[in-house]
Amino acid sequence: MQYMTSEERLIKLDKMTNTRDLGGYETQEGRYTKAHHLIRASSPAIATKEDLQKLYDYGVRVTIDLRSDFEKQVQPSPFKHYDGIENHEVNIMGSEVVKVVPEEVREYRDLGGVYIFMLEAHKAGIKKVFDIFLNHPYEAVLFHCSAGKDRTGVIAALLLDLAGCHEHDIVKDYSESYAYNLGMIDKLEEIMDEENQKYLASSPRYMLILLDYLREHYGSAYGYLLDIGFSEEEANDIKEAFLI
Repeated sequence: MQYMTSEERLIKLDKMTNTRDLGGYETQEGRYTKAHHLIRASSPAIATKEDLQKLYDYGVRVTIDLRSDFEKQVQPSPFKHYDGIENHEVNIMGSEVVKVVPEEVREYRDLGGVYIFMLEAHKAGIKKVFDIFLNHPYEAVLFHCSAGKDRTGVIAALLLDLAGCHEHDIVKDYSESYAYNLGMIDKLEEIMDEENQKYLASSPRYMLILLDYLREHYGSAYGYLLDIGFSEEEANDIKEAFLI
């Protein structure tokens, strides 16, 4: 299958409601992103045994936990000791106490600014994530934070832009998180400061701000990967592994 609808990309699980395959997007060159390879998700902490088995059956063999030490302590990942799955921990914001939404959000007008901050201040963490993608070109890799929206959303946007996907699809993919997270909002609010709960939304504007910045300063996600230390060959390898 090449093109996939939003419903087809959604991996329907009992608890991990914001778990989606990044496959089936058409690129500007007429190719398609590969299904069963890169999967974005919300926290697996409350996943049922059936959810975990379904992801394993789907092909997931590598997971990347983008959360802070605090989040992992409060909501441990069942993938850390899951037989047959290689789990990586990359605290992408470099903070021990991020609670779903980065503390730096207070310094910016909205999440768009926070995403730009992530691109610039946490290049080392983002490189570690993409190193894992580079080293696992054939396995299904699931990456997640808590809500599967902000840290996960930035990584997903970089991947889709690297593949050459249309901007409207990148924005739409990001925006879908709010609807899928509605069922878990109460759980997320339990580990968030009240004033930050408004940032659980995923306005298309936030992603457009990030993409505009990426274009202006790096040209594309490809240019960004070169800037953070990847060779042209490595950046192309990550891209080609994601395309059919």
